[in-house]
Amino acid sequence: MSRTLRKRSSRRGLAAGVGRKILVAFVFLAGGGLVVVGAPSPALAADTTQYAGDSTRGNGAAVPFEGLTDQNGGPVPISGAIGVDLVLGSTQQPYLPCQNYNRNTGTGDTFVNACQERGSYATYTRFATGKGLVFPNGYFMGDSQPDLVNGGTLNTGWGRRTAGLSFEFYPQVDRDAEFVHSRFYIDVFDHRANGWTYSAYVGRIKLTTLNDPGTAQVGGRLTDGGLTPARDRVKFLIFGGDARSSTGYPISSFAVFTSSGAANWSSGALYAGAQRVTVTDTANGRECVMDLKPISGRGNTLDLDLSQPGFGHAGSVCR
Repeated sequence: MSRTLRKRSSRRGLAAGVGRKILVAFVFLAGGGLVVVGAPSPALAADTTQYAGDSTRGNGAAVPFEGLTDQNGGPVPISGAIGVDLVLGSTQQPYLPCQNYNRNTGTGDTFVNACQERGSYATYTRFATGKGLVFPNGYFMGDSQPDLVNGGTLNTGWGRRTAGLSFEFYPQVDRDAEFVHSRFYIDVFDHRANGWTYSAYVGRIKLTTLNDPGTAQVGGRLTDGGLTPARDRVKFLIFGGDARSSTGYPISSFAVFTSSGAANWSSGALYAGAQRVTVTDTANGRECVMDLKPISGRGNTLDLDLSQPGFGHAGSVCR
């Protein structure tokens, strides 16, 4: 399976052994709900300066999340990265300042130069094998960030303006399909201490593979009227599953990849549970969304035929 996680291109992503997802489409809330984040909306035309901040936040927003461990709580066996999307406005009407960037013109949000990945994540923290606890004291979104283009400091006010933070894990590329890509979303900051306003305590997340309990995989045939679709023609985006951090905070999984040129597809490792699968035929822009009931283990089948209504899956919602 060709896992082109919409690499921030070979500029840096491949050198670090990590790729970047397609524009975030869905966020799973702590209560299990699903909302749109980052999909095209009028909010994307906004700017950081249009969002008011909470003056009582102190230095900004903080998340007590340390990072990743192996299944026994020890050092991680692979390298990887943790990307964090910054959401302003609200979870229901989100604006992601770091995704508001036009690569052709080099323009975007007023403070886009503070984004570690312009057009993508606010921060993107790589780690080496054995070094998964990348935030030993927690993750902090302050009101000032370095200007990564011109030098100096940008007073973004992001800390007091933060509506939500989405954390997503990427394993090294050659182990991409083997490990669950975990993710979680925070949109409540209500505990003030040490000059910061904290969210719920997330703790640590254990790296998980298909050999571990509580995981799932789905796949099947992929055809177009009996023919095999070309490599990279079909784009897959999967969100879902249900797991917990070391403190019991809800986490989910995601997978983003494209067709390999074979007559089959596979999601790779996911957390067990309900899944939302979005399939796009890039040849004509046709897109279908399929909500799968809770699945677990290997061998879950979803056969797809691009020539059929709903790509051959009853209940698909297409456009």
